[in-house]
Amino acid sequence: MSDELDILSASAERLFADHVTPELFTRVEVGEWPDALWQAVETAGFEQAEMPGLGTLIARIAGRHAAPIPLAETILAASLLADATLPVPGGVLTFAAADDVSISAGEKLSGTAKQIPWARNAGHIVVVMGDVVALVETARCEISPGVNIAGEPRDDVVFDQTPIQEMKSGVSHLEADQQAALLRSAQIAGGLERILSLTVQYAGERQQFGRPIAKFQAVQHQLAALAGHTASACAAVEAAADAPGFFAIAAAKACASEAAGEAAAIAHQVHGAIGFTAEHSLHRHTKTLWAWREEFGNEVYWNARLGEAIAADGGDALWPGIVGAGG
Repeated sequence: MSDELDILSASAERLFADHVTPELFTRVEVGEWPDALWQAVETAGFEQAEMPGLGTLIARIAGRHAAPIPLAETILAASLLADATLPVPGGVLTFAAADDVSISAGEKLSGTAKQIPWARNAGHIVVVMGDVVALVETARCEISPGVNIAGEPRDDVVFDQTPIQEMKSGVSHLEADQQAALLRSAQIAGGLERILSLTVQYAGERQQFGRPIAKFQAVQHQLAALAGHTASACAAVEAAADAPGFFAIAAAKACASEAAGEAAAIAHQVHGAIGFTAEHSLHRHTKTLWAWREEFGNEVYWNARLGEAIAADGGDALWPGIVGAGG
């Protein structure tokens, strides 16, 4: 990591540590928008982080704190608009890959996009349909609120002859999906880092039979496995951020999603019942891992995509693809 990224990373870590508190989660759970947190993010300019390097880094740090804001979605939407040379509006943005939405005469959208992250809080939605990217005002849409397993907004959005503010054809739907998967992978990597830290700390403090449970070999094996899952996911995300091609991103999301399930199970086994209580923070992080694991393709989806690509290219291309630049 360069000196500049080191400074930005430390700045982001301090920002989220200062603002993402148990009290904040309590307020968010009853429907309050974390305005102070979002304003701090905008003041720092983190919502404008460029993809893939800085955007992935910021998403990972936000994931480490389970920050209850659509920062990854805003980074993604802004990146898609910028890549299409379209103007990027300020404020909260979100993203919809909408196969069931169509463009009618007069450049208006019709159809329904399901489980759109944070749609109710976003000022604009970036909609990708085939090779078209379109920008619409959320106020012109009908929102049906919903949540994922972590309680994060996942809303159904109905477009009923909704005017398009900006539009561009010739974009890659597949590349948009891959960027979304990379950002979710980064958030998962951050979440894994947090539950590893929580679990190692708890195992060192929890006493059983007169000594910390971290001294027991069975628990040590569990901690080692948790550290391994975390390290592999983080390494895969870093490789994909450095060389963001299909192979690297697919491997990163597959690895991160699989690690999310395995690591969360280990963390709860080590913590026991206390990890599920409202007073302990572990459940908050494992629930985000379970939710993010499924979004923008889980490990089954991306492993299948990888298998199809490898089979299509033939065995001779496998090793060069693995050791190459992530193409």
